[in-house]
Amino acid sequence: MPFKKDKITQKFGIGYLIGFLAFAIIFAIAVFGGGFTTKIVWASKNIVLFVLMLIGFLIQGTTEEIVCRGYVQGRITEKLGVFWAIALSALFFASSHLGNAGVSLEGFVGLLAFGILTALLRFYTGDLWLCGALHGAWNFAEGPFFGTPVSGISGTELLFKSTSVPHHPWLNGGAFGIEASLTCIIVLILLSVLTVYLGQKYSVNKLDLN
Repeated sequence: MPFKKDKITQKFGIGYLIGFLAFAIIFAIAVFGGGFTTKIVWASKNIVLFVLMLIGFLIQGTTEEIVCRGYVQGRITEKLGVFWAIALSALFFASSHLGNAGVSLEGFVGLLAFGILTALLRFYTGDLWLCGALHGAWNFAEGPFFGTPVSGISGTELLFKSTSVPHHPWLNGGAFGIEASLTCIIVLILLSVLTVYLGQKYSVNKLDLN
């Protein structure tokens, strides 16, 4: 598995910050647009579960990255090249969530966009620290922190509880959660474009864009 031993803390911290802030921005747009009603549900007894979920989602997110961006993307890169590896590993990731509650075409597209973003990060950084931390932070922000469904899975809210407002699925994603929202898809596409720009400029790994 491509886990480089240099600058681990820095890469992990940057990945976590990107994941949390990206979701927070998308969530804020949805709330101010009227897509969610939100209330505080925090209680002091939640502190242990809050920490356990923080750790648990980091493990879960990193594990998915090991499978999808580590093994699958790595093997396809060897056989078919970088472009197919990015596309097919993202498709594999999105397809693995088809059994989740409330899944929709929009949700599938949102997960595909998320998979492309993390696949690009894996390619440009050459390892999994950053995208693993990003994935874990995203899921933690999505569920325990802001209280929205985590790719169709509800009931993980600990700090806030956010309820989707009907007739605003382009903001809240409906039953599947915010990955199925148009706002999320657009932000993930923009982050992918920014990743390609920065990666082509600063990374030793380059995509052939000609």
